[in-house]
Amino acid sequence: MMIVDLVDEVDFKERLIALGAPVTQEQSLAEVQTAVLIWLQAYPEQMPFVKDLCSDMQKVNTTVLPDVSSVMAAFSLKFR
Repeated sequence: MMIVDLVDEVDFKERLIALGAPVTQEQSLAEVQTAVLIWLQAYPEQMPFVKDLCSDMQKVNTTVLPDVSSVMAAFSLKFR
């Protein structure tokens, strides 16, 4: 049996909060996206941590919900 880890909005926000990102569980994903992008602009030294988080969440045994994937895609544009 294969076990798949599911990353939903709550998990994603918890992981960002653990990194120190200025987000709350009450925020919508759109608000989280904006807050994190502003935070990364102000604190570019945090970018590798967010990049690693997104990479870890895209591993083979992880299923990321589409809404969360969209936010991660917006972050990945910042990594270039």
